[in-house]
Amino acid sequence: MPLPCDGLAPIGTFEDITPPSVAMNDGVGDKGGTFAIAADPVHEGVLYLGTIHQGLWKTSDCGSTWNLIANGMGGDNVGTGMNWTLAVDPVEPDTVYTNSGYGTNGSGLYKSLDAGATWSLIWPPAGQPDLAQAFTYNFANVVAMDPNDHKHILLTFHEQCLPPHPATCIAESKDAGSTWSLIDGNPMWSGNEGQVIFFLENSTTWLWGSQSNGFWRVEGSGASTAAIPGMTTSHLQGSELVRMPDGSFLVSGADGVWKSPDGQASTWSVQPNTGPIEGGVVLGGNTLYTSNCYFPGFCTMAKFQKSTDGGQSWTEMPGANVPMGGTLAYDAGHGLLYSSGDKLLRVRVR
Repeated sequence: MPLPCDGLAPIGTFEDITPPSVAMNDGVGDKGGTFAIAADPVHEGVLYLGTIHQGLWKTSDCGSTWNLIANGMGGDNVGTGMNWTLAVDPVEPDTVYTNSGYGTNGSGLYKSLDAGATWSLIWPPAGQPDLAQAFTYNFANVVAMDPNDHKHILLTFHEQCLPPHPATCIAESKDAGSTWSLIDGNPMWSGNEGQVIFFLENSTTWLWGSQSNGFWRVEGSGASTAAIPGMTTSHLQGSELVRMPDGSFLVSGADGVWKSPDGQASTWSVQPNTGPIEGGVVLGGNTLYTSNCYFPGFCTMAKFQKSTDGGQSWTEMPGANVPMGGTLAYDAGHGLLYSSGDKLLRVRVR
């Protein structure tokens, strides 16, 4: 249900809606700026914004006004780090997940049951200390939610897994983070930073990727893996996946938007006129949206594009005027596209 959002600019106008007290990214990436975003799919108009050491924010009017949240229990942990992953439960939208990278009280995964007011640490799992011992820091990276089961989540890490495990481990929970199991990755994977993960066509088939090892199709909940030739992630957490109505998939990668008709390892190809360092790709209605130059220094100006033919061709959306694109979110109720790069942008697309 769309919430009231007054004062929206005309269609096609990019607006800077960064919370006033959030400083711009310094170009180094650790002293300011916006980071992860997540739109509430039920309460349209609600958007969560993670930052680089500047707190976790929430708007209920499409970014016109902001509240610094995470002020209750656990908020000091969530708000002091880099929030580079955010997920809102589509069935129980008051349930929100985020991380706290390089936070003052640890770099774990946190969960809120009250729309961001209070938070509890769910990784490392207090009730399963043996799992926590598989890592030095328990440095949470990216959380993914199963589109077929909202309580089924996956977590990648920002560090290597310790022996006797291989260098890469993936954590899996089937009860929304109450309990976990640890899945060993391919022994070839290095386990370094930049690990991302997505669900593909079912709950046991995933797309895993890292800066060091590229993208891989994972089947049988880790039983087998297959490398996707030439396909690499962009930078760190800058990657998104779209599931199209026809069963095809699109992913933002280092050299552009990649597409597969079925998610198989051999069928991915990069789409013409996209990239470099593609940060986001989302579907809004029948239109795809993407942005490039997710990491600073690669472009003079980022490019925002849209496609109405499933990603075969792209047209530029003028007016953003920023050096960095970002990860994207879409508000269907108001027809709004959001981008979190060096600043938070909003543009009405319908």
